[in-house]
Amino acid sequence: MMNRAYALLSIKQADDETRTITGMATTPMPDRLEDVVEPTGAQFKLPIPLLWQHDSHQPIGQVTAAKVGTAGIEIVAKIAKGVTDEIDRQWRLIKAGLVPGLSIGFMPIEHEAIPKTKGIRFTKWDWLELSTVTVPANQEATIATIKSLDIAQRAASGQQTPHDAVRANPPGASGLSQRKPEEGRKMKTLAEQITALEAKRAANAARMDAVMQKTLDEDRTSTPDEQTEFDDLAAQVEAIDKDLVRLRKLEQSKASTAKAVAKIENVQQAIAVRDPVYAIPTQQPVKPQDYVWNALVCRVKSHFTKVSPYEILREDFSDNEPTRAVMNAIFKAATVPADTVTSGWASQLVATSLQDYFAALMPSSIYPGLSARGMKFTFGQAGIVTMPTRSSTPTVAGSFVAQGSPIPVRQAAFTSISFTPKKMGVITTFTREIYEHSTPNIDGLLRDAISEDTSVAIDTVLLDATAASTTRPAGLRNGVAATTATSGGTITAAIGDIRGLSQALITGTNGNLRNPVWIMNPGDVLALSLLQATAGGGEFPFKAELAAGTLQGYPVIKSTTCPADMMFLIDAADFVSVTGDTPRFDVSDQATLVYDDTAPAQLGTVGSPNVVGAPARSLWQQDTIGIRMLLDINWGLRRTGIVAWTQTMTWN
Repeated sequence: MMNRAYALLSIKQADDETRTITGMATTPMPDRLEDVVEPTGAQFKLPIPLLWQHDSHQPIGQVTAAKVGTAGIEIVAKIAKGVTDEIDRQWRLIKAGLVPGLSIGFMPIEHEAIPKTKGIRFTKWDWLELSTVTVPANQEATIATIKSLDIAQRAASGQQTPHDAVRANPPGASGLSQRKPEEGRKMKTLAEQITALEAKRAANAARMDAVMQKTLDEDRTSTPDEQTEFDDLAAQVEAIDKDLVRLRKLEQSKASTAKAVAKIENVQQAIAVRDPVYAIPTQQPVKPQDYVWNALVCRVKSHFTKVSPYEILREDFSDNEPTRAVMNAIFKAATVPADTVTSGWASQLVATSLQDYFAALMPSSIYPGLSARGMKFTFGQAGIVTMPTRSSTPTVAGSFVAQGSPIPVRQAAFTSISFTPKKMGVITTFTREIYEHSTPNIDGLLRDAISEDTSVAIDTVLLDATAASTTRPAGLRNGVAATTATSGGTITAAIGDIRGLSQALITGTNGNLRNPVWIMNPGDVLALSLLQATAGGGEFPFKAELAAGTLQGYPVIKSTTCPADMMFLIDAADFVSVTGDTPRFDVSDQATLVYDDTAPAQLGTVGSPNVVGAPARSLWQQDTIGIRMLLDINWGLRRTGIVAWTQTMTWN
């Protein structure tokens, strides 16, 4: 989606020989649409194309330098010379002040709603082009002063300083560079009248500034002619302001009786409605971890709107093919509709998207933190992963030998670890009102809810002491005795616990530590950092380390799923994780769910109005939607002795 930010241009120097313009292009204050583009959010690579009236077929030069500041973007632009007669004519118009505005063409990257307004604040954006425009849409977007143009040369050529050159539909205000007025049309629309008056006001304000700036530059008081001109302009501005108030009230009155248009679902659609001429469809780059989320958003919106998810994919994500491939996989589509892009290659990204999906859970989950540091596999088509490993290591595997002497050999035992798929399910529910009122942030709502629910589901099992079964993997504490916590609430107890866990892990791995990591509750990390070094005060010696995310040089994984009185030290290099190719999602508002925060409860017998152990609720009756995720997952330890843990610490 190509957007436009209209800017004010103060030309500091215009070199007629090289056609180089140096000036300040400021991004606007809130415009009529109440949008703001932050100058410091600009991303660009020089040179930037300089266009005429946003027409990509009419390049006139390049922006060769740009300096970004909080007040705006200072530019140096060079207009081509001796290329075409048309560019020469356009240069003369710019130099004469007849084309007084700048407009930045950009692609939004990050944005946020402006509270209590309908506007959007663009905090990060790609700067694609800069254009000269006749009447910018923003009321401040005109040339305020022209200081260094050769006034004598302009007077000799008969060119005068323009005052009130205004067009009803100027490029930059509406973008209609070639449109002619319709024959027989005698009245402008309210929007056109408002635009024309705002342009008139902006031109008057710019001229008022130029009149007074001249007196300041020449260090004198204004002449009678200048005073008369300034007062006349000021009176016109005052009258225009009153007319604008009247026209806007009339516009609001007519809007109250206007027919409703299609619902706006996202920021891109809102921008397109506000400035349809510039609604140029483009395929936005999508991060791999977002393929799963975008596919899920399409399915949820489809469920509520009864529109095909593939139609929503085209509208919201420009028919992004990797998202389409992931959608086909996670929803197991029986019939894949034809698309307008090349098919086939994106299916190879499905497995990658799942790994990136788990990477997106990293800030809130323990499992991806261990998985990223250990060994990762997928079940694939076989549905089983077998890994060879040693069950024991010989004390002597070789030695120095004399010439002709045999090399000593000790027998060691080998075994293998097999991983079969374990089905993990997560159901997240929310009401229709939450979906509707969160627009256009339904993407963030789904991401947060499912991320949190999935993290809790996986990590709770990961950290417990239960043995593996046919339905679940073993918890990290299974078969591992806790180290005894050091008594006392001082730093001595904390160091004792750290030393105890370190010694237990060193003993369990025979000193062969490869990638140890701590797992702690965030509250315990904070408590540890606040301990005093001595009874008299002083900072805890590991405070700076904890702030950087490490302890004794080992990374710290923080999660609220880790109990507040428990602390782990694990050699993650030998943590093995295996997942299916993709998670599978299903969406429903017809199911009946049994709500239980402990063990799953069963429904009662047929015809029984009650359930056993927990209440049953109908999603349809409560106007609620449920999202079910099923995932094949398993994990294990490649060798014993790589887990140490303690609990009931006294220093926290």
